[in-house]
Amino acid sequence: MYLPRPALLLAALCALTLAPALSHAQSTTRERERERAREREREREREHQRDMRTIRSVRISVERRERMPDREITMSVGALRSEGDDVNLPMVALRTDWRLRRWLRSELGVSYAIGSTDRLENGTVLPDSRTLQLASGTVGLRAELPTRVLKPYVGIAAGLVFRDEEDGDQYVRTTMAFPTGVRIVLSPRVSLRGEARFRFDQRRSGSEGVRIEQTGGLSVAF
Repeated sequence: MYLPRPALLLAALCALTLAPALSHAQSTTRERERERAREREREREREHQRDMRTIRSVRISVERRERMPDREITMSVGALRSEGDDVNLPMVALRTDWRLRRWLRSELGVSYAIGSTDRLENGTVLPDSRTLQLASGTVGLRAELPTRVLKPYVGIAAGLVFRDEEDGDQYVRTTMAFPTGVRIVLSPRVSLRGEARFRFDQRRSGSEGVRIEQTGGLSVAF
């Protein structure tokens, strides 16, 4: 097909005019594709960093739990208030507990109290007193608020109590205890403890003797 010279010149001029625009459009498209590729790469890098931070956090948490002692022993001293005998008996207690969860511990403990109580005869208080000894052994569970410094707790325990009086009256009965208290953490291995433990000791007659242990002590984790 034959085109006149003016038409050829016009076509050439249009081609020269449109070529930079087409080249720029192609360059813009390639630049956008490269930018999208770089953005995808940056997103993958951010995801990788998040995964690495999560892995490090989990590893640190596991290492801390592994370093945290599972057992704790507590030596406490105080007084045992015996409502039935209307006396305060000096006492000591030794308890060991094991961590089951961050908020839950099992407990094994013994206590011993000794003092003087009034001697009764036919409902009359005699002038001389008698020596009374009470020893107990219990197992239980304790729920503890997993805070950093102050750790209040409550629990339940059951076991046996041994009663020994000066006149030879001795017997063993069951006991239930409900401890409530607070631990004050001084370091990962040392803490102070204050506790009130409500005890319900079965008597030989079948009734219950209500007693309250009020103690303070030192706990050492191992």
